[in-house]
Amino acid sequence: MKSVLLLCLLLLGLIPSADAQPARHAPVGSAHVDLCPDDGSGQPPQDFTGPDCQQVQFHEIDPQNTSLWIRTRIDIPEPLLAQPRPLGLFVSGKAAAHFWVNGIDVGSNGVPGVDQQSERPGRMDAVLFVEKVHLRSGENEVIAYLSGHHSQLTLAHPMHYLGIRVYAHPTRFIMNAYWISMITLGAFTLGFIFFGVSALRGEDPLGSSLISLLSLTAAAQLLTEAGRGIFAYTYPLHDLRLIGIVVFSALFGLLLVAYLLQRFSGLSWKQQLLRLGLLTLPIAVVIWGATGFDGKAGFAFLTSCMAGLAWCAIWVRQKKPGALAFGLILGGFIALLLIFGGRFLDLYFFYAVAGLLLFLFWQQALALVRARREKQREEQRASQLEVALAQARQKDAPDKVQLVSAGHVEYVATDTITQLKGAGDYVEVHFESGKTALYNGGLTQLESDLPPTFLRVHRSHIVNTAFVSALERDASGIGRLVLSNGTEAPVSRRIMPKVRNALAAG
Repeated sequence: MKSVLLLCLLLLGLIPSADAQPARHAPVGSAHVDLCPDDGSGQPPQDFTGPDCQQVQFHEIDPQNTSLWIRTRIDIPEPLLAQPRPLGLFVSGKAAAHFWVNGIDVGSNGVPGVDQQSERPGRMDAVLFVEKVHLRSGENEVIAYLSGHHSQLTLAHPMHYLGIRVYAHPTRFIMNAYWISMITLGAFTLGFIFFGVSALRGEDPLGSSLISLLSLTAAAQLLTEAGRGIFAYTYPLHDLRLIGIVVFSALFGLLLVAYLLQRFSGLSWKQQLLRLGLLTLPIAVVIWGATGFDGKAGFAFLTSCMAGLAWCAIWVRQKKPGALAFGLILGGFIALLLIFGGRFLDLYFFYAVAGLLLFLFWQQALALVRARREKQREEQRASQLEVALAQARQKDAPDKVQLVSAGHVEYVATDTITQLKGAGDYVEVHFESGKTALYNGGLTQLESDLPPTFLRVHRSHIVNTAFVSALERDASGIGRLVLSNGTEAPVSRRIMPKVRNALAAG
């Protein structure tokens, strides 16, 4: 988290670097800071050399749950003053602050105070406009009154930056370090929606639900991580942001292990939950014991990855398909964590997770395709069985269909009918003997009364597949059925595949 800010500031010239342009920034840098406790008078110390005062580096300033005064200097290069754009005093840290530059009151970020009631929290990242007439080339004195009485967490280095540079909104600079990572938000959103819909449709509901939750957790962690560059929040929210990053990191690791258990373990859901519950204990221990929130988030995720890798090793020995691939992925996560440390969770984690989700998309898509094909095969087998049973019934005890003509009702054995043709409000019925008869009613209404051996092959034709001897197809795609009594029935191009499947099933 802090490393991302430092990287951002480095890239934008807010902190010194070997090739930085001196006209773009003027940070406190290595200048010493005189620090004195607040005596409650609301006035700065006379000379900052009292017995309670001390000299520290900027990153050692700690206003958390207290109030204090600091004095330091900022060396402004002449080119920075000479450029035409306005300048601002930039401050990043967990504090409310009031600033004086060269004795001139330049304003405050929040309202510092002696206690929580008198303090109004400042923004975590803020800029105060400073007129150039109040600045000079070379050394400039900066005095600040700081307080952090609304801090809920105690950070080792709560103050991140103080300096003069070209005036602009500070979130713009911070977001520059995250905007490339934000591209992965599309993959996370797609994963959440796609697998969420798959779960609702009953396609591997548990596995799809876990991947959907993995995507949602990764998106939440990315937005929480990048939140500092999305809007300028007050410093108490920074504590919640850090807690959120740790929680989402730990939750992502647990969900990843849950997915692996669901896919490879063969255990009941109660046994899987028991193992996940046991895994939360070491995760809680490392979160409690690790120093810094980068460390807490990193070690929480590392613990889950190591547990998952150990299980993958067992499943590889059991020769479970796919376990080796996931073992290599977890090994890659562990290697990146060990190599990059806190920077991995700041930046590379989201690229790695996007890659993992793409891999899961591919794996799950293959699984869904296999499941759909198996379902189609089952439906085809069921259709074949249904037709076979219908044909057997036709031989042993033929079904009868009710036909009405001029108020006269007939019950005709269906095994004597070769085809039916729609003729307006009537149906022309063709019999095996060659006889035809006209009956009242529509073809669609009659279709529902016929056994499965009858197949609608055209808008106005239904045939008894028991009498089909051949299926012919023209170059145009239109086909026709030749019946055993020599008659024909057209087959529309749209349902030609269905007719082929039905005849194959029969």
